[in-house]
Amino acid sequence: MEILDDLYKWFDDNRDTIINNHFNECVLLKDKSVIGYYPNTKAALSDAQKKGFLMGEFLIQDCIPDEEEVMLYYNFNQAVSFGN
Repeated sequence: MEILDDLYKWFDDNRDTIINNHFNECVLLKDKSVIGYYPNTKAALSDAQKKGFLMGEFLIQDCIPDEEEVMLYYNFNQAVSFGN
């Protein structure tokens, strides 16, 4: 989980640059790098799988401003949502 925490912190610290010109898209992040932008989470996850990324070593984020973000934590087949 530490990898994801660090990756999210990097995303949040660089959010404005990362989401610039990509509002309402999804971004795939790994190793503190932008892998690509996608029209939705499903497309981003599909590309991560094609690239052989393992769960827990990449992050998919919506390209939205901080004040619009809702956190989702997935644990196996369960999802818990925390709103701002």
